[in-house]
Amino acid sequence: MKLTYATLVILLTFSISTLSAQQEYFEYGFKGGINLSTISGDNVSNYETRTSMNIGGYGLYKILPKFGIQAELLYSEQGFSNEFSDIDQTTNEEIDIDEILRMQYINLPVLLSYNVVENLWVEGGVQVGYLVDAELEQETVRLGDTQQLISETENINQNDRYESVDFALAGGLRYKLNQNFMVQARYTNGITDVDKETPGDQYNSIFSFSVGFVF
Repeated sequence: MKLTYATLVILLTFSISTLSAQQEYFEYGFKGGINLSTISGDNVSNYETRTSMNIGGYGLYKILPKFGIQAELLYSEQGFSNEFSDIDQTTNEEIDIDEILRMQYINLPVLLSYNVVENLWVEGGVQVGYLVDAELEQETVRLGDTQQLISETENINQNDRYESVDFALAGGLRYKLNQNFMVQARYTNGITDVDKETPGDQYNSIFSFSVGFVF
């Protein structure tokens, strides 16, 4: 009987030690925040930033006390906004066009993470993204016969125009406010052309700011 109790105590001590070690070397949680996105590159100098959102989860495995590998799975809204004037080919009237490209991605960043000072980590690595949906909202504004503004909005599916897979480089900072909360800032820039129709190369470009809960 004493041997049984001793065995249980040893197993319990070992389990607690193992759990503590896992908590020390493995960290995970969820996060969410905002994206400031656009598409940069050739022939897109008029594209402006679109504000949207990101949300998902992450896990960090610490190979060393100050060095680890971090992977995330994120839902990310991206795209751009655009305003320009044109001539209606039918009526020969000047029209103003406002566009918003709404792109929805599932992104998988894999990053190396280094603890430079207490609670501050520098992150850098690669990201692969899968385009779930792309839609262009286009609003056309013209001056009617009675000198009143006439607005027409059209939603145009853009899935065939943009590449379904996007590869990018990512880097940023993560700061742990306390044991359970962190803040994060990151810049992600594509390295593969995403637009099949526009001449030259166009890349996703995103500044993201997130807050997260750490388990």
